Amino acid sequence: MARINPLDDFTRGKRIGKLEEGRTVTSVAAEFGINKSVISRAWKAFQTIRTAVRKVGGGRPRTTTIEDDRYIILQTKRGRRQLASVIAQQLSTAKE
Repeated sequence: MARINPLDDFTRGKRIGKLEEGRTVTSVAAEFGINKSVISRAWKAFQTIRTAVRKVGGGRPRTTTIEDDRYIILQTKRGRRQLASVIAQQLSTAKE
């Protein structure tokens, strides 16, 4: 399961900046109160791609829109025992 990094790009840049100043990974990790492996991975990534900003996205493109998702949720709440194939058919006829 993928883990989400809750820290923004600014904080990530502050960490990298402290490492560029010559501080050790251990001291930076202690200052931010996180594991030193997190700092080490960020530092290695920075050295590879030369930016502290993470690339957003990736993964499979969406096939349903937000409106489609709302419709599917509404249909499942209305008919709890409906089959997924029936809901899919209702969605396709609702789009037409």
